[in-house]
Amino acid sequence: MDMTLECVPCLVRQAREAIQMVTDQVSEQERVLKRILRMLADVAYDKTSAHVAALVHSTIREELGAEDPYREVKDRSNHLAARLAGRLEGVVTDADDPFEAALRLAIAGNIIDYGVGFDTESIDAAISIALQQPLPAAQVDALRDAIGEANSILYLGDNAGEVFFDRLLIERLPTDKITFVVRGGPVLNDATRVDAEAAGLHKLVEVVDNGSTAPATILEYCSPGFRERFRRADLIIAKGQGNYESLSSEAAPIFFLLKVKCPVVADHLDDYELGDLAVCRAT
Repeated sequence: MDMTLECVPCLVRQAREAIQMVTDQVSEQERVLKRILRMLADVAYDKTSAHVAALVHSTIREELGAEDPYREVKDRSNHLAARLAGRLEGVVTDADDPFEAALRLAIAGNIIDYGVGFDTESIDAAISIALQQPLPAAQVDALRDAIGEANSILYLGDNAGEVFFDRLLIERLPTDKITFVVRGGPVLNDATRVDAEAAGLHKLVEVVDNGSTAPATILEYCSPGFRERFRRADLIIAKGQGNYESLSSEAAPIFFLLKVKCPVVADHLDDYELGDLAVCRAT
């Protein structure tokens, strides 16, 4: 899914927010943002926005010497999500279809995304909506069947905080078949091994990183070991818009789980609109 003009304002906003998290010196903020703006003026549009975002955030880390600008944000997200997920465990257990309820909540957790903007107060509303929003029954059943048939499942995580909602779903899957994948290093509020372990996922399933600091799964940026796992997996469950943007045209057995938060992604998804919960296969 190639970048479009509509991606540029979002990338600029992301850059400004990350820079301001690192330094309160206006002169430094202006210097680094100007470099980012010059970069965006010259970037080619034959790559995904995730490719460009990876370049933007690596530039910020290089210019300001900040390894993980979003660490405090991620810790807050984890604390919030831990409380919410604990409360929602009973909702899943008591549901007529615990798998579908956990699936809905795993997708709802995708709202914890500072890459597109996130208001902490909105998460309760998002959860209530997610438990009632339509989900394509055929796709849910197809995913359920694919999980049952697979011998090896890669679960590509997305954001810190969100990983606690992923756990609600993973606990209802055959955990011996699952490998949970995080980013290879800090970028935005994307989950790394620290966040997966905060959610206790390492106690349920194998946790690996993809060897990349891109805010998505850009295969050419990932480690050879991860690419081999990706190639051999019977099923890949990919969370979030970044993974959709970077993998939607891959010829692989992928199911994408995401909340549609971006008009560009909504336009790319034929059967979904802005705000929908999406369960869809790679095309």
